[in-house]
Amino acid sequence: MSKSPEIPNSREYDPRHPYYPFLKWGYLHTPFMIYVRSYNSISDQDFLKLLGLQGYQKAHPPLPDIKWHVVFANDSEWTHIADDFRYTLWHNPKTDEAIAKLSQSYDLFHCSIGDIDNSFDFAYYRNSKLVRRFVFENDVFKKTEIVTENIGAKLLGEPESFEDLKSAAFDNLAFFPTITQALGIERVTNPLKNRFYLKEDVK
Repeated sequence: MSKSPEIPNSREYDPRHPYYPFLKWGYLHTPFMIYVRSYNSISDQDFLKLLGLQGYQKAHPPLPDIKWHVVFANDSEWTHIADDFRYTLWHNPKTDEAIAKLSQSYDLFHCSIGDIDNSFDFAYYRNSKLVRRFVFENDVFKKTEIVTENIGAKLLGEPESFEDLKSAAFDNLAFFPTITQALGIERVTNPLKNRFYLKEDVK
């Protein structure tokens, strides 16, 4: 396993990378990831159709951060699907439908973090069954923090304590690195191995 790229301090954070939303230290700038263990058997166009994103067209980075986009990558087994920071996929009901359909045929892991709060969640489907789901909700207006779902046994690589799990969720956009590594998900650190799609402008 190669060493993760060093994360710069906050003063050095600058999303205006030549390949944005791929960031210069080897991570995608995204709040929501879906990983599908399809062994690269599903095309981008089929994924876009399942997700209700037929109007998205292949694009070349950098992408404007105020637009709607989705990013795909592949390792040897898993397809990686990254949302934009409008939470387009996260809010789209088609996404839940796609996850339900895909998880009947493929292992699937998805995870997300909050926008202005410390909410996070993840779920893992194996052999057509939900085997783990954890949801932590933080309401900054009501000042509440609560675990709303905690289904299944801890995954291999899942931190033991809640505080360590919370830290892993916000691990500089690495998204639960010990869990994903244990699942065999390989981080794609070469921006040229990502495929970028942008929503066509609505006239």
